[in-house]
Amino acid sequence: MYNNYLECIKQLNKENIKQSNFKSDPIYNSILEHVSYELGTKYLNLISNEFSYINTDKIVEYLNINDTYGVPIKHTYNLNNNLLYCSPTSLRYVYHALVILDYYKNTGCRNIVELGCGYGGLCLAINFFSKILDININNYHLIDLPVACNLIDCYLDVNKSNICTNILLHSSDVFGDDIVDSNLFFISNYCYTEIDKTLNTCYSKILLPKTSNGFIIWQTCAGICPINNAEEITGKNTKQIIEERPQTDFCNFGNYFVYF
Repeated sequence: MYNNYLECIKQLNKENIKQSNFKSDPIYNSILEHVSYELGTKYLNLISNEFSYINTDKIVEYLNINDTYGVPIKHTYNLNNNLLYCSPTSLRYVYHALVILDYYKNTGCRNIVELGCGYGGLCLAINFFSKILDININNYHLIDLPVACNLIDCYLDVNKSNICTNILLHSSDVFGDDIVDSNLFFISNYCYTEIDKTLNTCYSKILLPKTSNGFIIWQTCAGICPINNAEEITGKNTKQIIEERPQTDFCNFGNYFVYF
């Protein structure tokens, strides 16, 4: 599933990341950066309706930052009578970051661990909006395949002026065993319920006991993680389970926002 994707990104480094067009590469788009124009419109409407207190200029600023490198496919949108030309994936990152921070700020956690991080766009969004909202995050741990970790390192490095947390990268090979922080806030948007059940179980046994709270976008279409078994699978008491906004599962199984 990931072989072509890994081949696509393994040549990226800190010298060529600024010139790369990886975000519009069809191979890369088979895994990431594939949010449609229509879904982008839905994310934009949710941002406007649920987070009207966020200054439009700041939203535009993040969109411009995240779309600077990688040559993403962009579309024209309208936000509060401001025309935006941006990647719909960047709009997804804005919405998810604001949803997560709105929950995170009341948990007492001060360190984050994200599982399945793409190129680091959500991490960048959380860093950007946490500064605006005066929300403190000390350490931000990112777990992914080693080749993906290299891409994340390169991408966040060229955006380091917008990073306000201590970034720590971890290979997925050890399932978070090398993370020494406890009382972590766990984030996994789609990855945790997409990976093989054996790997999922390893994270549940090794990483999740170090977490106190978290937010998971839970996919059910793979069939390995029924939403009714969320507490059994994670080992966590869920605080809220609601349907994903907007719904991105088109197999009639449904995706969910899981808060614990």
